[in-house]
Amino acid sequence: MNRHARYALLTPLLVSAVAMPSTMARAASASAPAAVPQATCALVAAPNTNPQEFDLTLTGFRANQSVRVTGPEKFTLTTDGQGAATNEDVKKGTYNATVQGNNQGKKTITCTKPARTTTTAVHITDVDVSAPATSPEVDCSVAQNVTFTGKISGTGTGDVEVSWTGSNKSSSPTVKFTAPDTAAAPFTVKSTARSAPSTTPPQVFAQLTAGKASDSASFKLKCKAGT
Repeated sequence: MNRHARYALLTPLLVSAVAMPSTMARAASASAPAAVPQATCALVAAPNTNPQEFDLTLTGFRANQSVRVTGPEKFTLTTDGQGAATNEDVKKGTYNATVQGNNQGKKTITCTKPARTTTTAVHITDVDVSAPATSPEVDCSVAQNVTFTGKISGTGTGDVEVSWTGSNKSSSPTVKFTAPDTAAAPFTVKSTARSAPSTTPPQVFAQLTAGKASDSASFKLKCKAGT
């Protein structure tokens, strides 16, 4: 075989070698799923919201991918460069996330939901109120704030309305009770100003009631000399 014949045979092989990576790339692209295996969709409880709000989050998708979400609400999210996206304050319920893949049709993921919270009827058995642990000297010629703390005890889980009453003040906050003990919101009352240093130091009190249980405590101010 002469030299020109050998070159002629090599030319188709070189063309084939150059074309192969492009063909392989197209095949890989065609077989790529619409959503990568790590793609997840979740309905999550938003922290520090009352009443409780929910967010829908996408993670593990392809970057800048358009995802259609259906359920109690319908909307489209576009993922960021890390393949994530969030839609805040959506209605609670079952959602599905759908993406369109090249030559693969639609790919749908069912979004997970928060675990159900188990609650049982609340029964309050005891209440404790504590006055401030220390009594620093203060200017008794002006009104002073005094903060009391409380604890409720019982069984079950759920919301409990408690009632604080004190010197010229009252409050009825709701406590998310979890047995056996849960702290009540602190309660601050204001003392009366002492009219003269020779009179009795001001004293304040607070009472906490939850269900049929209640407790109270008092606190006498320690006055600076001459106030």
